[in-house]
Formats: sequence, structure tokens, C-alpha cells
Amino acid sequence: MFMIMRLSLMIILFAIKSSSAQFENADIGARATGLCGAFTSLSDNSLAVFYNPSGLAQSKYMELSAFINPSVLGLSELKTAAICFSRPFRFGSLGIGIRTFGFDLYRESNAVLSYAGDFKERFFCGMSLNLYHLQIKNYGSAATFGLDAGALAYVTSFLRWGFFAKNFSGSRIGFSKQKIAEVYRTGFTFQTQTDFNIILEVEKDVRYPVSFRGGFEYFFNDYVYFRTGVSTMPVAFSAGVSLNYKDIQLEYSIQNFQTLGFSNQVSVALNFGGVEARRFSREHLKKSFE
Repeated sequence: MFMIMRLSLMIILFAIKSSSAQFENADIGARATGLCGAFTSLSDNSLAVFYNPSGLAQSKYMELSAFINPSVLGLSELKTAAICFSRPFRFGSLGIGIRTFGFDLYRESNAVLSYAGDFKERFFCGMSLNLYHLQIKNYGSAATFGLDAGALAYVTSFLRWGFFAKNFSGSRIGFSKQKIAEVYRTGFTFQTQTDFNIILEVEKDVRYPVSFRGGFEYFFNDYVYFRTGVSTMPVAFSAGVSLNYKDIQLEYSIQNFQTLGFSNQVSVALNFGGVEARRFSREHLKKSFE
């Protein structure tokens, strides 16, 4: 079993080194992962720094969240972790995120600084500045900057639209000038009732065919949320749950990739608005049209 895992790791690392891009488009955070990444048109918490920076402007409260996937596809060497912080100000909202992937032989690190503003609390736009750092043992390290952009609009009292452009600057890294993943997403969130979301989105990585993502989220009460999701390219299914108590939110999700198997994620969020913040997030769309 040990040799099989090591062989799998070598294959994955070879694929990463020989691919046309670094910093692949991976889902971050147990809530978004539970929706199979269908989060572009929702993005109503600190995870927005990675999914759609414009969504930061939807919140009235500070939030700190941390995420870990301790064993991607059963390989602890492919551990992913991230931490995010967001805070609203009078002039707009700011967000910070740090993500790391890999282990001591191969590691990708990404730091992001995001800004978002709104127009009459119905149209939101945002930008992110990314610092990418890549380190491969015995090969050295490299760093570069990249830009993301996003927009989000409340179309009706039950419909959100979102758009996100990841690395639209076309940034490259290293002596070989390998291109960092460039991805575009757009989609809608339907919220005909304040206790559930239905999300439908489309994604285009410039290197691959179009992928479709969908998710459903149900707010059972102020303390328990359920969600599930599905995606194509790769084909995957997911499910997740949130347990809330005062300012703390504990989230868990599981994904099943058709060809690769299961992966688990855990997130912990500290939202300084507590129950009031969670209710505001669910009701903001409807109330903005009253």
C-alpha cells in the first residue's frame, strides 16, 4: 500500500510539472466544496476572495475562516489549507486570503488581497491582486503576480447573477514561463425562499472544455444547513453540512470524483455578526428590493 501511494504521488507530481499551468483551479472551503464549487453567483462570505471578490461587499460583518483538506484523494502529501479574512468599511470591503498546497518536495502558495464595492446594494464589483509562489525541492522557487476580477448583481428579489475571471492577466511563473490557470465562470443563484439556494453555473478553463456546476443549499434553521452539488469535467458529486453556534460556524463536506474517489474537507468560520449575520445573508437579496 505504501508503494502504491508513493507511485500515485510521483504520477501526480509528474503531471503537475509537465502541465501547461500551475496553481490549478481547485475548490477551497467546505461550503463551496459541498456545492461542487458552484459559488460564483453566491460568494456571500470570506471565501469570496477565491471565488468572486465582488461578493465581499454583500456582508456587513467581519469574518475569519480557515479550511483544510488534510488528505486529497487519500494522499496526505497533497494537503490543501487556506485562511481568509474579510471586513467591510465605509469605502468598500477588503479581503485577504492565503492558500497552500503540497508538501516539502513540492509546494504552491497563493496570497490574495481583494477589494469590493457596491452600487445601491444591488450591483457589486471587485478586484483581487494575487501573489503566487512555487517551490520544488532541488529545482528552486519562483514567484509572480496575477489579477482576478468579479461582478455580482441582484437581478430580481429571487435571482443573483455572478461572474468571475481568474488570472485574466494571463500571468506566468518560473524560468519556463508556465501559465497559471486562467478560468472564467458565470451563473445564477435562485432564491425564491429565504431558506434555500439553487445555483447553476458554467466554467471555462481556457485549456479545457466547458464545465457545468450545480448546487442546492437548504437552511434547516439558524443552526443547521445542508447542501449538495454536482459537476462535469471532472464528473463529481458532493454533499455537506454546516453547524452554527453564536459566532462560530463548523462546516464539513465530502466529494466523490468519478475516476479518483473521495475527498473530505473541513472549515471553521468566525463571523462577528453571529446569528444576525447569517440571517442578513439569507434575507439580503429579498430586502434589497423592498
